[in-house]
Amino acid sequence: MKEKIIAEFKKEFGFISDKFEFLDLLGNGSPMDSETIEYLKLPSDAYNVVWHPGVYFFIGNNSVYRVGVSMVNSRARVMQHLEACTSKNGIGIWDIDKFDDKSILLINVKDKKDRHWLLAIEAYFEQSLKPLIGADRIG
Repeated sequence: MKEKIIAEFKKEFGFISDKFEFLDLLGNGSPMDSETIEYLKLPSDAYNVVWHPGVYFFIGNNSVYRVGVSMVNSRARVMQHLEACTSKNGIGIWDIDKFDDKSILLINVKDKKDRHWLLAIEAYFEQSLKPLIGADRIG
């Protein structure tokens, strides 16, 4: 599913794709726990944009559980969802932890001045992917 999202992003937003970095908070076998995610430096120690504004995806069992956006810090917003155990209709964010394909994918801006694109990206994916835990504001 992660690869499908990236491919769909490049198809729909290819003309601005150089403004973004794709980051998987659970890549390289990282455990799904708050402490690990809080201290990740991605994609590297020298070039760390994990705390930038971005669109985030909770993925598991070949399904998208949640799509959201943070105009300030996407990793911090992911942490808020984990701490709040965000759920809807009996489906929760933490449900992805039991799946081998679990992923928390971020599409973060490299430069914060480009954050205005994020609202369009979130709306596009909310509508096209129809996540199991939908955002009420998109209707």
